[in-house]
Amino acid sequence: MTAAEQPDVKEKIMEAAKKLFAELGYEGTSVRKICDQAGVSLPLVSYHFGGKENVYWAILEPLKSVPFQPMTDDPKEDLLHFVETMITFLQGEPEIAHILRQELSMNSPRSEALFPLVQNITDLLRSILERGQAQGVFRVHSVAHTMKLIIGSMTAFRNVRCFEALYGSDSDAPLQPKELFQFIYGGIGSS
Repeated sequence: MTAAEQPDVKEKIMEAAKKLFAELGYEGTSVRKICDQAGVSLPLVSYHFGGKENVYWAILEPLKSVPFQPMTDDPKEDLLHFVETMITFLQGEPEIAHILRQELSMNSPRSEALFPLVQNITDLLRSILERGQAQGVFRVHSVAHTMKLIIGSMTAFRNVRCFEALYGSDSDAPLQPKELFQFIYGGIGSS
């Protein structure tokens, strides 16, 4: 195998694993299934990753580097950028969003190790809300509860099939970040 082929093989393994972990969960996914899905031999997973657990953590690495914009003096603007960035990330990485939601809701053996991966995201949101509260821009009685509601709003669209079955659909358009921001700001904005 040439050096040019290696990133392609590694990427194929990661894409197959991401799909399978999202569909079958960690426990339901085996290295053999990953290899079959990726169309690669078993030794290549060991060579590139060492095993299933390392593949799992490699596909979640993007959570460490969600590309947030630098903070401004305006918490309202920062909240808009936060929502836009998160919605863009979640729509671009639906499998990662699904895996994260599965692991955290099941309180799996891996869920504790996931917290550091999302810490930068929660720290940023907390900072925005606390600054907005201190400046009188946001009406927030509990920053922790408000964070849960905002994150819940951003991830609720992932359950679209369930919601459409229950309530019907009036749009085929994906969730628009500005629309969600207006909903959130309508609830916490001071004016």
